[in-house]
Amino acid sequence: MDEKSLVLDRKYTCPVCDHKLTAKAVKTNSAKFVETKWDLRPIHSNINVNKYDAICCTNCGFAALTKNFTNTTQTQRRLIRENIQANYRPHEETPCEVYTTEMAISRMKMVLLCTVTKQAKDSEIGNVCLKLSWLYQDLADELPDDEASAKKKEAYLKEANNAAMNAYDHLVKARMNEDFPIAGMSETTLDYLLAYYAYIKGEYSTAMQYLSGVVTSRNTSPRLKDKSLELKDLVNEKLHPSE
Repeated sequence: MDEKSLVLDRKYTCPVCDHKLTAKAVKTNSAKFVETKWDLRPIHSNINVNKYDAICCTNCGFAALTKNFTNTTQTQRRLIRENIQANYRPHEETPCEVYTTEMAISRMKMVLLCTVTKQAKDSEIGNVCLKLSWLYQDLADELPDDEASAKKKEAYLKEANNAAMNAYDHLVKARMNEDFPIAGMSETTLDYLLAYYAYIKGEYSTAMQYLSGVVTSRNTSPRLKDKSLELKDLVNEKLHPSE
């Protein structure tokens, strides 16, 4: 099925400047789920839903994840007006049928800039960094596995890792200071993700600490428990390499 038949234009009103705008959104129940990657990146067979999670106002520059777009405080709106809108050139939305992954990354970077500017919670900043990491991985996945694309793929994966490590730092702080759900995640889901990132960083003892609670919790879903046990084996191999 053609991607453009799976998306629609959704109307919004910008909470910062009251501008009426539209953003592409995936039609309800149209994405066909395939799997979740180690870092919880969702994979669908017919559309990349990660590309459609940013709303950007072309009048004032305010941008946010779909679920956070209307949830701004008066102080946050003032910070956006003073630091984003004051330097932003309004323009017409570029007509398109679908968002490319490059467009989605550009939009998500604007979301990150606004999220930091409005002094959002660590959970929100971490969530945006996580989604940016996913998009760079999506971009790398789109490239063919050949010599000509190798350097470009390496650069995209480096950007994905940078965004992931930023997500890790913010989500660790959120884990200590905020109430669940954090970035839409339950305690077991977040602890699994932090364990995976700790593993990637080479912090194997930390990874094991996070995992121990996940594998013993009654609230862990069977799918997440299986993933956690697989990860635990990988961490154990690093902690106790065979002679």
